[in-house]
Amino acid sequence: MASTLVSSVGARGRSVSRRGAGIALMTVLFCSGFQFFHSFGKAFETQPLAPYFLLEATLAALILLAVISIAGQAAAGSLRTIDLFFFLFPVCWLTLSAGFAWLAFNQPPIYALSEDRRILTFLYWFAFDPVRRRFSLTAADILLSLFICACIYLVTALALQVLVPDALARRALPDLDIRRLRMSAPGDCFAITFLSGLVGWLVSNRRSLAGAAAIVGLIGLLQVAQTRQLTLAAIAAGLIFIWLCRPNWALVAGLGGAVAFAATIWLRGPVFFEQLAEALLPNISEFFGQQLADNARVNTFRIVVRLLADNHLLGLGAVSLLYDGGLARLYGRNFFVNDVGILGECFRVGFFYVGFVCAYAAMAARLWQRIVLREHRLLIAALYLFYFLLAPTDGFFYRLGFVHAFLFLLMSAAGSRSEESRHVTTQRAMFAEQA
Repeated sequence: MASTLVSSVGARGRSVSRRGAGIALMTVLFCSGFQFFHSFGKAFETQPLAPYFLLEATLAALILLAVISIAGQAAAGSLRTIDLFFFLFPVCWLTLSAGFAWLAFNQPPIYALSEDRRILTFLYWFAFDPVRRRFSLTAADILLSLFICACIYLVTALALQVLVPDALARRALPDLDIRRLRMSAPGDCFAITFLSGLVGWLVSNRRSLAGAAAIVGLIGLLQVAQTRQLTLAAIAAGLIFIWLCRPNWALVAGLGGAVAFAATIWLRGPVFFEQLAEALLPNISEFFGQQLADNARVNTFRIVVRLLADNHLLGLGAVSLLYDGGLARLYGRNFFVNDVGILGECFRVGFFYVGFVCAYAAMAARLWQRIVLREHRLLIAALYLFYFLLAPTDGFFYRLGFVHAFLFLLMSAAGSRSEESRHVTTQRAMFAEQA
């Protein structure tokens, strides 16, 4: 009896230690996926090329890891569909993108590959998933790792904003741009943390941790990311899920907001409207008078539509502005093809984009069907709603591969835990019948 108790306590201690190691390793991977190390180096700008070399080295390591994983599974005859999907998706995308740029603009493929290289962050799946399976991490463990990553991001970014300007000022460096102290890619990390914390606070029992995650994510969005589009999309998705999960709270909050808005209008009048428009739509003046004709993004939209129509909706590839034979020569350097969202992604691969969307939806649906807990379904639905709101202007795939690796990781963890719980319940029922 005593030996059994000692062995049980020892096994539990090893399990806790194993879980802690898995959470720590997953946190490091999330910091890499959300480009914390890249952003930290870019904030100082002491070696401007170092962050980009780090990104290229990371992508090279991901390619090597993915090739080894796929080759090992193929040799063992245990190749999984989801691994094949995450490997073929960026490979096919890059092949089409580089090929179309070569054929349409006579641009060397290396330029198109360089321009579209961030699609390779889909390969983070081959780093995320083995750690989850090796350490048996649950969806709660993954969200805890994300929360720790967001806290590291927030503390480091605020410290840079407070300490670095004074240190540089004492060195009398000219032309100090404080905006460079804002991390380059924290928005997705903070937005996901905010939404996961908000939904967890609404539907789960771990309200203290979920509330802390929501607060950290919101502070990060407002103070560090400072991206209006991400912040507005995250808040909109959060409000929708508050209405779905707690309609009475949403009604009270709406009435309070309406009363506050009416009081503000009564006190400040047109001044408030002007300040609100400037805060939410800082470039609103571009859409009046002659300034619309000079709007680079509107001109880009027209160019993309015309080129796709003239090319029978075949893709034209990821045309690099660094190459004189591409769009820089034809339309000047103010061609922001990356800023036209889904249309910019269609510009790269044409009607093949529909095939990518269908393949992605099929793989996501398979994982979604395995999720049983309502809490997990609501959380993943909130995250997808957030990215659907951003898709018209930011796109859904380009530069966001690591996000999809994270979403599939979360669905895999939630689905596998549900399957394990169902298996245990079935075994218990069988034992009860036998007894």
